[in-house]
Amino acid sequence: MGFVLAFGYLLRALVRDWRVAIFGTFLLAYSGGMAMQMRTLRTELLAAGLFYCALLLLVVVATRGQRWWRPAVVGLASLLLTLAMLNKVQVVLLICALPILLLPFGPDTANQRGFWAAARLAWPALAVAATIAALAAFLAADLVCYGPSTGFTATLKLPTLSLSARTYWGVIAVWIGLGFAAYCVLWKVPTLEALTAALAAIAGCMVGLLAHYARYHPNDVVVTFHPMEQMFNIASSAQPALVDEGSIFNAKGLHFLIESVAGVVARRTFILESSPRPTIFLEWFVIAATVIAIRRRRWTLVWQVASLMLTVWCIDTFGMSRGLKQEYFLFTDPLVIIAAALLITNLVELQYHRWTFPLGVTLIAVTIVFSQAESVKHMFKTDGPEVLCGLYPYAKRLEHLPICKMQMRAPP
Repeated sequence: MGFVLAFGYLLRALVRDWRVAIFGTFLLAYSGGMAMQMRTLRTELLAAGLFYCALLLLVVVATRGQRWWRPAVVGLASLLLTLAMLNKVQVVLLICALPILLLPFGPDTANQRGFWAAARLAWPALAVAATIAALAAFLAADLVCYGPSTGFTATLKLPTLSLSARTYWGVIAVWIGLGFAAYCVLWKVPTLEALTAALAAIAGCMVGLLAHYARYHPNDVVVTFHPMEQMFNIASSAQPALVDEGSIFNAKGLHFLIESVAGVVARRTFILESSPRPTIFLEWFVIAATVIAIRRRRWTLVWQVASLMLTVWCIDTFGMSRGLKQEYFLFTDPLVIIAAALLITNLVELQYHRWTFPLGVTLIAVTIVFSQAESVKHMFKTDGPEVLCGLYPYAKRLEHLPICKMQMRAPP
């Protein structure tokens, strides 16, 4: 409920239309991934909630233009992104997509001058940000030094990839840095504000890492700093064909990639492969509305929607390594909802088209029916409580169900 309400509030701040925000909130609340989380609570819910709060915060402050508090929001978003990854390492893929997602969103008005144009105000703010970043980095230094060390991955039996953790984290840092620099140049962000925001982002990340000390375990730190190895390990258990000296750059990996792309396309048709994911029908609307935006030559809007939808399809392609399970829908469904909200808000003529009301009612009905399809299916399953016994290895401190105790005592 907190995730849904926060998403609705921030979406309202972005589109500035409460009707569209309420509709987007409804679509998230009744999305297929949220329906799965309501039935079986998993860490994807917490990770997705933190990530999308951070993303919407960044998009909102980007469209607002220069504000004295904008770097502080960047730091808060960095903290939320780090906490999201601590809960689910798959979020690293969405984090890597941030430069693509944020670059199209600039201020509504140009040539803004204010706090960051005044050196007597901006320099002290930069000094405060630098002090906080240095202190946070000092406190998290042990984690940063320990985590990427490849010598400890053997305890978790993580595979060795072609690129070490230090290497691909360096690539990710450079990629995000280049994206940040490109944004500052494209949208004419003042230099002092850009430096303060960068330091705030570092501080937020370091403070987020300190959450490990709340209940410290070295394996948790290793997994946080080896997300690619962890994801490859999980994917290879579901797709044994990927296991080939720890690399996906081979014939088997190429074959898997082609199959994944084909699977994503098939799911988008819904006819070739059905899915308990009602946002597929919303994607159809987004594609049709984008065509209208192209015909209207609304290129900024097209750029924004294209960045959101390309991210959706790329992340879903990676998710095909585990069959694009329903719980992973929550990682990309909000992007589709944001894209639809932007299109409806900016293409005002769509709000008054004669087909708008019947199509909207149909979409609401389809969303409710298809999002609950899996829940209804589970109600009629004949499986007994013994299906829950397999969960105990991951929750050792929970009391076992009586039927599970009987299975443990049963002779082989």
